[in-house]
Amino acid sequence: MRSDPRVLVLDGDYPASLTIAKELSEDVGATVVGAGTSRHSRLLRSRYCDVAVAIPATDDPRYFEAVRAVIETHRPDLVLPVGYGSAAALESGRDDLPAFVSTCLPEPDAFETAADKRATAELARTLGIDVPRDHSALVATLDSEGREPGALDVLEFPLFCKARREAGGGGETTARIVDPGRFWEVYDRLAAASPTGEVLVQESIDGSGATDGCGLFCLDGEVELRMAHEELRSVPRRGGSGTHLRLRRDPAVESAATELLRSLDWRGVALVEFKRREDGELVLMEINPKFWASYALASTHGYRFASRLVARTLGLEDRLPDRSPEPTGEMTFPLRELYYYARNRDEERLLDCLGAIVKPGVPWNVDRSDLGAWLTPPAAVLERLPTSAAEPDGALDREAVAFTRR
Repeated sequence: MRSDPRVLVLDGDYPASLTIAKELSEDVGATVVGAGTSRHSRLLRSRYCDVAVAIPATDDPRYFEAVRAVIETHRPDLVLPVGYGSAAALESGRDDLPAFVSTCLPEPDAFETAADKRATAELARTLGIDVPRDHSALVATLDSEGREPGALDVLEFPLFCKARREAGGGGETTARIVDPGRFWEVYDRLAAASPTGEVLVQESIDGSGATDGCGLFCLDGEVELRMAHEELRSVPRRGGSGTHLRLRRDPAVESAATELLRSLDWRGVALVEFKRREDGELVLMEINPKFWASYALASTHGYRFASRLVARTLGLEDRLPDRSPEPTGEMTFPLRELYYYARNRDEERLLDCLGAIVKPGVPWNVDRSDLGAWLTPPAAVLERLPTSAAEPDGALDREAVAFTRR
């Protein structure tokens, strides 16, 4: 292997990829090959991206072959998926990757259990971890019987609905439903967004309103790094990506998350999320088998999951900085909050959104040393503009553009 590792970071459209690229550059001196869906992808515009390549989106049939072509051309030591779609693609095609490139992924059966939220709940029950009451079978019956008026009276609202399988891509696949009159409308929308068309209908766990998360990096089921946070605000509300979070040690959360991943003999990173009932009882929500959207909170406060994963996988532990993570910390995600407001102005109040992100002493998830990348609008938005139309097919096959960072 080269003296400086070369890492292919996928999902360059995601803000978390910027955090990861900077972390790898600083901690292990990595040469970062960044892959995104177009020249507008944020990572491809970052000062921490040394080589930029455009490849199809993860739902494109050409995706895996494009990733393999990038690996053959640029010969990274390790390929690092950031989002679910790329992780799933690598899981299914791992045996077809070139022998010289490393990955750090869970075994296929473990990944499948984490991606299937029903299977995750069944595993948790066997371990004695509480899960929400499930009404999916009853709702399926009511659906098959023609959705008769008053049929939903047997259910206690509010309810929480989510796609059975992890979807990725930033789409909205969860919803808390208070009004029975809107149930089928929302149910159908989630079913359309669900990869399998299946929607889980569960009781809504509304104890504190916050979500407790535990991020872990494991090798063969043993925890290498762990941190816990509290998600105080998210988009969409009550079940989406965090826009205001703080570090919060919670032994019960950490213990339950560790037990789950150890039972799967987990390898790689994951975020395990919980909510609490009104009596404080912990309830599992899901396992996210990938880097999480609010990863910057962890990285900024010394929980460097990405660089630890690369170093441990490639045998570069001596490269890691000798520092301890910070026990406390807080962060808001203004771009995510404001983007959600812009898409939901009929339901959201601007002052509420601004109040949620402008908090004295709480830093923003914006890297001022890399503003060109951070302030780039999402690629999907730019490509809808007349002057930034989607690139022709040939653009996806263009040569990589090199960036000088050092």
